[in-house]
Amino acid sequence: MTTEANMEVDPVNPAFAKAWEQGVCKPPSVAIRTLHNVINRYLAVTRPQEVEELSSANIDIIRYLVRNADRDVFPQDVERRFGITRSTSCRVLGLMERKGLIAREPVPQDARLKKIVLTDKARHIDDELYDNAVAMEKLLLQGLSDAEILGFMHTLDVMQTNLIQTGAIGNENRYSSLALHAEEIDESQAEETGKEQ
Repeated sequence: MTTEANMEVDPVNPAFAKAWEQGVCKPPSVAIRTLHNVINRYLAVTRPQEVEELSSANIDIIRYLVRNADRDVFPQDVERRFGITRSTSCRVLGLMERKGLIAREPVPQDARLKKIVLTDKARHIDDELYDNAVAMEKLLLQGLSDAEILGFMHTLDVMQTNLIQTGAIGNENRYSSLALHAEEIDESQAEETGKEQ
């Protein structure tokens, strides 16, 4: 454990600590984990029927290909991105091809290379998953004001930063939230309002 991990921290309000110890309410980490589990269960039971035959690896690869639609993606890119071996990628991509999710097409500059492209079926599945996730987010935030949402996202950022700053888990700043982009959100809302008028 690093020296930073043992650094002095401000004490938690004794009333909170006592409530958590007595089980009157959940500590924040348990509440966050519980919410995460509920979100995953909700998404699992509301996901589109077309997804039932897919593994989580299939879904992850579809999402990766959608995000990289502006460039050619090859099996070795999938191997690097997901940390899998060549034999595993061959097996997974072969199954996805048989399911009609991807096609492998030659590239003009080298006939030996085959880029991976999504089929219309896979794009439709991605659209359905996206729509389901957006609907869940709307439901999740129902009854909260914009200020409450931004405050909550800020709180999550502070909690994450507190753990990262110990140095015990490395410097992982890639999980920024909505709170960090509040100005961009305000500008986007102003643009949308201007378009409507």
